[in-house]
Amino acid sequence: MDTREKILDAAQGLIQRRSFHGFSFQDVADGVGVRKASLYHYFDSKDAMAVAVLDRAADWIRSQFDRTRDLAPADRLEAYFDMFRGIHGKAERMCPGGSFGAVFDAVSSPVQAAVHRFATRHIDELEDIVREGVKRGQFAIGDQRPRDVAMQILAGVQGALLSGRVTSDPHFIDAVAAQFRTCLSPGRTASRPDAG
Repeated sequence: MDTREKILDAAQGLIQRRSFHGFSFQDVADGVGVRKASLYHYFDSKDAMAVAVLDRAADWIRSQFDRTRDLAPADRLEAYFDMFRGIHGKAERMCPGGSFGAVFDAVSSPVQAAVHRFATRHIDELEDIVREGVKRGQFAIGDQRPRDVAMQILAGVQGALLSGRVTSDPHFIDAVAAQFRTCLSPGRTASRPDAG
């Protein structure tokens, strides 16, 4: 692994555990085992490093979606939840993109744009899964748009990661996955108030 990739690995780990404002260039240098000045050979600012982390993470996410492209939509959605179980670990890590949510207004425009690209990629891919699931009869979404359901899934997963992190409980993601499994099931019955 080259030095640039080691730097991005160290920065991503810090972003996922401490948030963007919770570390310095020196922390990254210490994590890689290089002098702080050496980082400037690769990135002229912390913002440039953050954009590179987010773009690399977005590429990785796309590769994870691509690996499941031939699976049935329900299996692809399960793989999506599994991916975030891996990211979350024992509730010690946030999603690289999601970790910017609380500080979004406090980061530069280039970082905001990278976060936007990261989130949009998720929603686009999830929308495709939902649409195909409806088409194949694996999902039922009523009169909702597939994109709205995709947004709900992304919000549920990001909320699960945040809640798991602050409670040290990695099972939030399991609860969210189970809820979507139930909500999307074509065999579910809507609860109705008693007529009498």
